[in-house]
Amino acid sequence: MRPVSDDASVFTFRMRQRAWDRAEWLPRSRLLVHVAGGGIAVLEQLSWGTEDGAQSAVGFSPDMAWCYGHRRTADGDVVEMRGELDGQRDYSEGADGARGYEFDTEVEDAGGGHPAGRLRLLIDDDGEAPLRWVAWRDRLGNAYSVALRSESPSGKADVTDLVAVVWTSAEHPDAGEVAANLAEGSTSKWFAPNNRASLEFQLPQPVAVDRYVLTSADDAPDRDPAAWTLFGSTDGNLWRTLDTRTGQSFADRHQSRTYRIPEPGSYDHYRLDITDNNGSPDLQLEAVRFFADGSGFVGYRQGAGHTPIAYRGTRIVRESTDVPTAPLPGKLPDRCMRRLEEFHPLPAEAELVSPSGTRLPRAVPPAALEILLNAASTPIVRTDFSDDQAWETAWRDITTPREYHGGDVVLDVTLVDRPEFEGWTGEELATLLPHTPQVRVLVADAVTLASPEHPVLVMEVAREQPRFFRATPNALVDVEIQLSIDNMGWEDFSDSVDPDGVFRDFYHGPDSPVT
Repeated sequence: MRPVSDDASVFTFRMRQRAWDRAEWLPRSRLLVHVAGGGIAVLEQLSWGTEDGAQSAVGFSPDMAWCYGHRRTADGDVVEMRGELDGQRDYSEGADGARGYEFDTEVEDAGGGHPAGRLRLLIDDDGEAPLRWVAWRDRLGNAYSVALRSESPSGKADVTDLVAVVWTSAEHPDAGEVAANLAEGSTSKWFAPNNRASLEFQLPQPVAVDRYVLTSADDAPDRDPAAWTLFGSTDGNLWRTLDTRTGQSFADRHQSRTYRIPEPGSYDHYRLDITDNNGSPDLQLEAVRFFADGSGFVGYRQGAGHTPIAYRGTRIVRESTDVPTAPLPGKLPDRCMRRLEEFHPLPAEAELVSPSGTRLPRAVPPAALEILLNAASTPIVRTDFSDDQAWETAWRDITTPREYHGGDVVLDVTLVDRPEFEGWTGEELATLLPHTPQVRVLVADAVTLASPEHPVLVMEVAREQPRFFRATPNALVDVEIQLSIDNMGWEDFSDSVDPDGVFRDFYHGPDSPVT
């Protein structure tokens, strides 16, 4: 009997299969097996299922030199399988692109929960579909069964439904062919009048995406991407290269192609820089989807002759090492941005583009974005951090109680004091708020801090061309109260600003009786 080496812990089996009504055995894809929890497991039996519905089971000879079993394919066909050990290798050396899992585990018995060490799993039959469950029994009679769980609300490996914000360097809003369509899951497409472009996808929490899918659009194969790089980031500023492809093409329309990420990390920003296509001056895609294998598992562990106990695991993901990356070659047009409210894309008519024509809106870390989007009252966002003393003076003026119809009133706003918003314009902030309860956003910017009157920018939300004016802190109380109760309209204030664009009161506007 050949000994099993602890050092070479990945078993590679050369597999063959035959249909139930045939005598001939035909070659099939190799099988890689590695199970280690407190030592390398010498397996007696192994079963597993994948996301596409395929299920397999094999038994092993005592020395793990042979295996025999069966498989029900995703199409429902049943085949026999047999395999011969073709070698062993170190787990750290990798396994021809196969993806393993590593978990911190715990067990729970009558005495409560207890740490149970680390578990490593690698079961790979060269299929594209990821593992969904695994069960095994070792030579000592210990049995295990685990079901992998997903980070997605749907419970599936597809985590695209987590995407909350999409940015792009170019799109075609007049035809509704916008970047938000990529995460929608429909046949609507994204079109860009450039042969290279950048797409960014922001998630509300870090996710270890290990593969992504690009789907070709409905026409014009020469518009299909041919070369690109996928990056990941934890802050939207420093990026790590995850996958690079060249010479790609799509044989059919609406065709989906899956690409594995060799070394996944946990990120809440993913950026796809498309640097070439198949000959057209334009680009298009129907969908970009992200997938993450299980974030953990639930199951049971049963020692030989003992009662089964709860067995749980949390996946260990490599620590991210972000590095600066070079920009796309050449000048890119201004980025467009869409927020997917509650994971639904905005309609095409809600196109929101930075009006500056030069400044690119920055990705916002989830914590800062959450504060803005969940503001309990009208948000006032600080965007200038150059002078803390000037800010304290301005904020004190803004929040000083004001006499209003016989009583003292304090401005009812939610302060968003986050450096992530430094330098943002009112128009850019307004792009983050459509389809939220907010109808306006207040901005304390460089003008607010520099002027002794501290005029605050008042910006509309959810309009193609948001309107704005400035108001002094004293007048801002009237603006907020009257607009909040719909007693007065936007034009009542915007038409009453002074020549410098600041609303002070109704007695100093251009049409007022007093000038």
